Amino acid sequence: MDKKDTYLIVVAVVICIIISCLSPYIASGDPDGLEKSAEDSGVPEDFSVEEINGIPEAIFPDYAFANDPDNQVLQIVALVIGAIITLALGYAVAEVVRSRN
Repeated sequence: MDKKDTYLIVVAVVICIIISCLSPYIASGDPDGLEKSAEDSGVPEDFSVEEINGIPEAIFPDYAFANDPDNQVLQIVALVIGAIITLALGYAVAEVVRSRN
């Protein structure tokens, strides 16, 4: 990997971390389409998919730790961890594909 590629990767990681840090403050307070559809159809707010069909809860439900969606610092930490994991997985896949060519 040359110096230009390394610079691009570092800039991409920094931009992802900045977006992760700002997103709890600029995100809409209105529910997204899935939550709005659930509200319109009368699904209770404390509905658990695990109770219905055994699917376990998410690691970071509502992008927060310890089921505390109002704590913005924990939301930021969860978002940064998710962004770094996603970028690392993407990089790993790119390296595997590149090595096969």
